[in-house]
Amino acid sequence: MLKSMTGFSRTLENTDLGSISLEVSSVNHRNQEINIRLPRELSRYEQNVQERIREVSRRGKIQVRIDICWDSCVKAASIESGVLKQYAEEIQRIRSEMGLKDEIALELLLNLPGVVSSEQLSQDNLEGILDDPVRSLINRGVCEWDKMRSIEGEHLQSAIISSIEDLRKVLLSIKEKWVNARDNALQAHKDRVRQVLDNSGVAADENRVAQEIVLLGDKWDISEELARTTSHMDKFCGIVHNDEVSGKTLDFLVQEMNREMNTIASKVQDADIRWISVEAKSLLESIREQIQNVE
Repeated sequence: MLKSMTGFSRTLENTDLGSISLEVSSVNHRNQEINIRLPRELSRYEQNVQERIREVSRRGKIQVRIDICWDSCVKAASIESGVLKQYAEEIQRIRSEMGLKDEIALELLLNLPGVVSSEQLSQDNLEGILDDPVRSLINRGVCEWDKMRSIEGEHLQSAIISSIEDLRKVLLSIKEKWVNARDNALQAHKDRVRQVLDNSGVAADENRVAQEIVLLGDKWDISEELARTTSHMDKFCGIVHNDEVSGKTLDFLVQEMNREMNTIASKVQDADIRWISVEAKSLLESIREQIQNVE
């Protein structure tokens, strides 16, 4: 089953110290590129995130972000009443000397140095409490992201297989029309060879004509191109269901099929086959665009 490089997940884990969120998003990229953003307190988990991502993906530009909203208990603040009282008394004394009688708004004094103090949990304590929740969050988040990529991959596979079946019908149409076009092309080349020989004053020997036709055959015969295109198509259909198949492999086969169709279009003179080959190239381009997002 194919897997898309595009995916997204957002998961949340609630703990006694606050809520932790993990967001994983990815888009197509020719190689694997992982960008991770973690809060300073959780920086030690970057390697764990890297390893988990690499376990389930091979290509894509992947963005991972973890945020944490701390509970008040982690950075609990307390008012130093003694310091606040000293500030208030000093300000009141100055106000009296200046003849000011308005009351002091104590809340305005909270930003003064030393009035409010906070005590954070140590890093060791944080790691001990958060280790299991964070690892669980990473595992769930990556699994959900990978699941979405698999679902998208199923849609891609269905669309690609449908286009391949359409391409097979188009190729069959070219083969059917080539039967008559080949006879017409063969007769046209025979007539041209005879005309050249006659103009040169040489008798048109059938053996000589046959030799000339063989020499010119590569310039108009598309039998080999049709056979190679069919072979590439069979190979494509055979591996598209493989879980280990790479989008690069499928892209290579599409390029080869497109090259054969270009050769067919350049060789044949039949207008119908030329137009049908354009349709085939359009289908191949559609398949190629879909494959660009396959991992």
